[in-house]
Amino acid sequence: MKTQNKFLIVSLIIFIAVSCSTTARFVPVPVTRVIEKERIVNKPFDVVWQSAVEWFATHNTPIKNMDKSSGLISTEYSLPLSDASRYMDCGSTKSSFSGYTNLENHSGNFNVLLKKVGDNATKININVFFGCSVNTYQSKGLLSTDYVLKSSSRINCTTTGTLEKEVLDYIEAF
Repeated sequence: MKTQNKFLIVSLIIFIAVSCSTTARFVPVPVTRVIEKERIVNKPFDVVWQSAVEWFATHNTPIKNMDKSSGLISTEYSLPLSDASRYMDCGSTKSSFSGYTNLENHSGNFNVLLKKVGDNATKININVFFGCSVNTYQSKGLLSTDYVLKSSSRINCTTTGTLEKEVLDYIEAF
């Protein structure tokens, strides 16, 4: 009888713990940042163009489209997780007793648009777009250490402004 009572009490405690636990969830980015995306440099268009192309080459960033006549250079790439946190803020995740949520597959693209505003002045405009997958995993069972993918969705992330600053500073210093 005592064994049955112990089993019943333990089962009840586990049931209550699982019932009261919060689910794994994603917490969006609450902060709006002021980002410098545009700068006018006192250099001819051709010099600035060469500097922009060199930035892509020296940073191993593949160019998707390039058109000197329009001043457009664009890219699309995947970011290693170690770099993702420097360049983007995708929010945070909360784990629970029954599962967890991960931010995965960080990627981005950005455009550099150059415009001649004078013989020795060029306007640089950088537009950055980042995103990642929000994957929620659920425990296979009450005492299991194995998890299965419950849901996945793609979200837009917020730029930290670091990439824009790095590119603008590099092009201006060339």
